[in-house]
Amino acid sequence: MCFGRTKEMLSLTCRCLTPFFYVGLSQTKSMLQSSTIAFAQTFFNQKVDKFLPLSASGSNRKYYRLFLSDGQTYILTENDFVAENQTFFYLSQLFAGHSFAVPDILAVNDSQTAYIQQDLGDLSLLMILEQEGFTDRVLALYEQSLKQLAQLQIRLKKKIDFKKCYDFNQFDEKVVYNDLFYFKNFFLDRLDIPYQKGRLINDFERLAQQINDLKQDFFLFRDFQSRNIMVRQNDVFFIDYQGGMSGFVGYDLASLLFQAKAQLPQAWKAHLKTVYCQPFKDNDLLSEDTLNRGCQMGLILRVFQVFGAYGLRGLIEGKPHFLSSIRLNMNNIKYVLEQNYLQDFPYLNTIAQKLISENTQEKIKQILQV
Repeated sequence: MCFGRTKEMLSLTCRCLTPFFYVGLSQTKSMLQSSTIAFAQTFFNQKVDKFLPLSASGSNRKYYRLFLSDGQTYILTENDFVAENQTFFYLSQLFAGHSFAVPDILAVNDSQTAYIQQDLGDLSLLMILEQEGFTDRVLALYEQSLKQLAQLQIRLKKKIDFKKCYDFNQFDEKVVYNDLFYFKNFFLDRLDIPYQKGRLINDFERLAQQINDLKQDFFLFRDFQSRNIMVRQNDVFFIDYQGGMSGFVGYDLASLLFQAKAQLPQAWKAHLKTVYCQPFKDNDLLSEDTLNRGCQMGLILRVFQVFGAYGLRGLIEGKPHFLSSIRLNMNNIKYVLEQNYLQDFPYLNTIAQKLISENTQEKIKQILQV
């Protein structure tokens, strides 16, 4: 299956990928299915000289950089989860068709378990931030990212068929419960932090209801953070949105501005929030109060969800990146407490206080030293 664009017209992307090692074609047969190798070589109609396995933290997808005999490189993805791939194909075509910078897919195999994208390199917004610090250029890239996000959400508000989202198609109470129990099971329980189950679930229900009451139908990326924004020649490209769904304005903003690894200055966060929210007000789509409420609810949920992810990938699976980010996310929960965002959720407030306690910090320190 080929998507209807020539190679010269293709413009987009790969993941924020980290190379492990170079391998020749013969060495990859144990990693790549023979049918996938044949698919790639048939599409390009030339020899694939070598493959470079690429890591993708937090994903079961397998990525490879393909090196062709003519010197060009591309990204090959293998993923047996066909429904997830189909969502990615659908959204990619829709977004690209409305001139948004997202992955342009060259070809998909017949079983829809492998596909080829153009190679944009390895430079993500997070990598630029880590290399340059809080420079004017980095701020401009964040501004560009949020302006593009807002425009995508506004322009495509009524053009996305959310029934084609493979997992959840709406950010409702079920999604909130999923995230909160993710936090409970993989972080609270893993650290053996004592809590009263009944009171905790009561606050889960209260938070889920308040988020459900927002009832907005904008596209929500779900994992809109700087490692999922690629940069090429000072232009930003969005990736990793196959988990997206219909949702409320604010969650994606919180995901980007409060990404634990980024540690953006508060002045930047305030400025970037204004940059993002202004188009919704200019188009009379959302009021200031509604925007603020969405941003607040989004931050609360995102902070707890991230702890759950760090618990699973870090505390349980032992992945270094996630382990090192746990303490950084503590700064976000401290901010939530300082802003009194949990005033409607008294037991979640109690849990947050326990998270930043010396006892919990000592438990985390001991785990990190193992």
